[in-house]
Amino acid sequence: MTFSCPLPGRSRFCIALLIFLLVVPCCLAADTASISDPVDRATSAVAERDWDDVLAATGEGLAVEPGNVSLLCMEGYALRKLGRYPEAAAVVSEAIALDPKPVRYANRGYAYVAMGNYSAALADADAALLLDPTDATSWGLKAMALAGLENLTGAESAVDQGIALDPESAHLRHIRGEILLAAGNATGAAAALNRSLDLDPDYSLPWPGMPTAREDLAAAMQAASAGPAALVGGLSAVAGLLAVGAWSLRRR
Repeated sequence: MTFSCPLPGRSRFCIALLIFLLVVPCCLAADTASISDPVDRATSAVAERDWDDVLAATGEGLAVEPGNVSLLCMEGYALRKLGRYPEAAAVVSEAIALDPKPVRYANRGYAYVAMGNYSAALADADAALLLDPTDATSWGLKAMALAGLENLTGAESAVDQGIALDPESAHLRHIRGEILLAAGNATGAAAALNRSLDLDPDYSLPWPGMPTAREDLAAAMQAASAGPAALVGGLSAVAGLLAVGAWSLRRR
């Protein structure tokens, strides 16, 4: 590139202009490269909950770098959010084989819960907690797996440990409400579900078929207002509601 400054006495201006012409295109090129990076694109799409875009970005990146663990995990996460649970579990299994971490076990474990494979979900929760016993998300996964296996006492204990680690988690409060409702404690369930809604009324559910905290709260309020005599009927209604999703707790 050649450059000349025909005006005398303007050397400083010319130098500044030359720097501008050389540096700015390089910066723009760097920004463009960053935006086009599949990991950055997928991360941005996850933040926006654009699961189809996540799959587009991860697919592009994995075609070039099939062993990229970050891309595999985000692809599995997006597949779970789209309800493609077996595919999600398979993809995250690849990531775990390459680099096992608690978040990856939890990622796969929620896919197992969504499929109703509670034993596999519990195994993933325990594997995650063995690596990091302070991971609140893994305690939530363990609670859901135990609830699916009808161990409601263990489920309540697990979710309470998760809440102790992360008191501001809308998801953990939601899980606690569902467990209490399954155990017949409609009043306690309503309190937990109200707390979940106060923290984040629109948090991203682990999978699309899971009832929202609002739906569970409506069932809890109905059961609580009906009184003990109608509690069994109220819980049956909740069971029907939860049957819409893959995590259908069996009421006692």
